[in-house]
Amino acid sequence: MTCSQILLDTDMDSDCDDAGTLAVAEALERRGVARLAGVLCSVPEPACAWYVRAVAEHYGRHDLPIGSLQLPEWTTDPAYAGYRAHRERSKANHMLYNEIVGGEWRERHRDMVFPDAVALYRQLLAQADDGSITICAIGTLTALSRLLASPPDAVSPLAGRALVAAKVKALVTMAEGWFPEGADVFNWKMDLKASACVLRDWPTTVIVSPWGREVGVGERFLSVAPADHPVARAYRIHLGTRAKTRPSWDQLAYLIAALGEDAPFRQHPGNDFQFDEATGKHRWQTGGGRFVHVEPTESNPELARQVEDLMIEAL
Repeated sequence: MTCSQILLDTDMDSDCDDAGTLAVAEALERRGVARLAGVLCSVPEPACAWYVRAVAEHYGRHDLPIGSLQLPEWTTDPAYAGYRAHRERSKANHMLYNEIVGGEWRERHRDMVFPDAVALYRQLLAQADDGSITICAIGTLTALSRLLASPPDAVSPLAGRALVAAKVKALVTMAEGWFPEGADVFNWKMDLKASACVLRDWPTTVIVSPWGREVGVGERFLSVAPADHPVARAYRIHLGTRAKTRPSWDQLAYLIAALGEDAPFRQHPGNDFQFDEATGKHRWQTGGGRFVHVEPTESNPELARQVEDLMIEAL
């Protein structure tokens, strides 16, 4: 199996399955299956990047490129009001692991500055071989929409869409974009304009991964993980006393990105995809197109076992 090159696009913020994905990525990297070539934080909350850096350093990935989206209008633009309100509700219901674990890292590294996510995207894509990169987006599509719109610069003479077309093999987007129709409840919904842009204009294969709600993980991982492990801390902080497991939407999307057709999912390529920016509703159309919908080839308990085995393997 060829070692995949993955760029992870994440809103490492209000749910711990993003953190669990870093553990899955580490296990697959140790196996020589997939190389995590960079992490791009798609919401401009500094704690997202702080937490990713804390985990990367725990795993010895001191060289891992990490970008943080720069979005000056984040706190004022009505387009992001839904995410801001969600984040405030999350903080009211439980502590945010990225602020706690990432904040501790930040206290020890106050001179660390993260590059803008779009600029880092352009740098990493420009230096990659043609058609070699798979992007796994497990959060909003905000950074990706801005990548598509980015102009040529000193890094590359190609504008964003052309750069993506040259370097990216496929985009895996985690959202509840169920076949044959429906409406996502979070990742696409939190930035409808960006989602419409990416789903309309992305020039390469797009794989939509909606699975994971019924694939709960965490209890077995936490039973063996050291108390100070940053991924285990994310799960303990997020779960609190409310539950023993959390859905694994993001880990499953990463398996699809990293393993391709060797992932425990059957791929159905050759579809068109219609997304309504005003309502967030979508409809699949068969008979030609660049979109791929997937369905699992294993039961939910078996998928959970595979994900949790990888998380434990990375301890």
